[in-house]
Amino acid sequence: MIKMRVWNKAADEPWAITSSALTTILDIAARQNAPPEAVAAKLGRELQNSYRLEMRDGIAVLPVVGPLFRYANLFTQVSGASSYELLAKDFTQAAENPDVKAIVLNIDSPGGEVNGCAEFADMIHEARGVKPIIAYASGDAASGAYWIAAAADEIVVSKTSALGSIGVVGVYRGNKGEDAVEVVSSQSPYKRLDPDTDDGRARLQKRIDAMADVFVEAVAKYRGVASSHVQNHYGSGDVFIGDAAVKQGLADRIGSFEKLLNEISGNPVSEPSPHSINPNQQEKSMDDIQSLREAYPDLTARLEHDAVKQGVATERSRVQGILSHDEANARTLLAQHLAFETDMGVEAAVSVLSKAPLETPTRDDVSGFSAAMGATPNPEITPSPEAEDDSEEAVAKRLATY
Repeated sequence: MIKMRVWNKAADEPWAITSSALTTILDIAARQNAPPEAVAAKLGRELQNSYRLEMRDGIAVLPVVGPLFRYANLFTQVSGASSYELLAKDFTQAAENPDVKAIVLNIDSPGGEVNGCAEFADMIHEARGVKPIIAYASGDAASGAYWIAAAADEIVVSKTSALGSIGVVGVYRGNKGEDAVEVVSSQSPYKRLDPDTDDGRARLQKRIDAMADVFVEAVAKYRGVASSHVQNHYGSGDVFIGDAAVKQGLADRIGSFEKLLNEISGNPVSEPSPHSINPNQQEKSMDDIQSLREAYPDLTARLEHDAVKQGVATERSRVQGILSHDEANARTLLAQHLAFETDMGVEAAVSVLSKAPLETPTRDDVSGFSAAMGATPNPEITPSPEAEDDSEEAVAKRLATY
């Protein structure tokens, strides 16, 4: 029966998920022959899969939402759940696409199946160092969802995000359960453990603890801390909200989704949408600027010139701040990517660099010439005071010296 197939799926898997979400899944699994429409009604959602990859100004936004399953199934169809299979496919495409300058995991999930979660998290961690990978917790990043978030270069959370719930839970049917008629080979007494017995429960507990150890060790590796630190300071299965999660080390900073995207794109302030701009007002502003140019040509020319110089100086300072930072050492390729191919600010770039793995030097990198060049500091080249003077007399004087 459909009921038993779904129940068996829920009961045979270890879960890295919050208790409330698991209760909902088990409730759905217990509904006799419930069609997708009935399950959707139970969840209060439309019959559709909300998953989609979004591109925003060269940033791939990967939604990690709802309960997480290894493969697409009934739950991903009706409850807005996600499958590791689809997430991994889209993540790989984004990581390998040269037109994608950064990846943002937009997370709002209570967690899900353990199977598939570790593989997807490792995939994210192994891709670090090529382009920024940032996890943003717009809602919950609990249990398996936090496992995934921890694998990113950086975790940014909203003030109300819930992070943590690090642990594994199993759901087992006793041998006296409904429709539980099984015959197990006598050579394999532990093939079907009975949680109603002390020995069976102890063996099942050992399995769950071993799975949880994998979870804890993965988070420790991703976040650069000891496993004991995760066990003692990351909540022991509890969750932390917003700023508390940052203070405990589960996240790196508080932020908003749009601000994060603007930061990566180099736009500290969101630009108004085309619909919010009054065409008449925009045209009037252009007329005012033109009027100023006509009335004060020398002044406006000087102001525009100074604005360009200031922009160049600001960009030069940003690039130098990234490339000269200590975190750029042994991460040269990533530092150059962040400096020259993105508009990311120094603080955000350094945060990404600090969590990226060190680059392994190639044979060319360790040649005598490269080593000698690498040991030679870059000269401090600054414009002379005369070079700042753009008057005709100063320009003629500089030309005469060549």
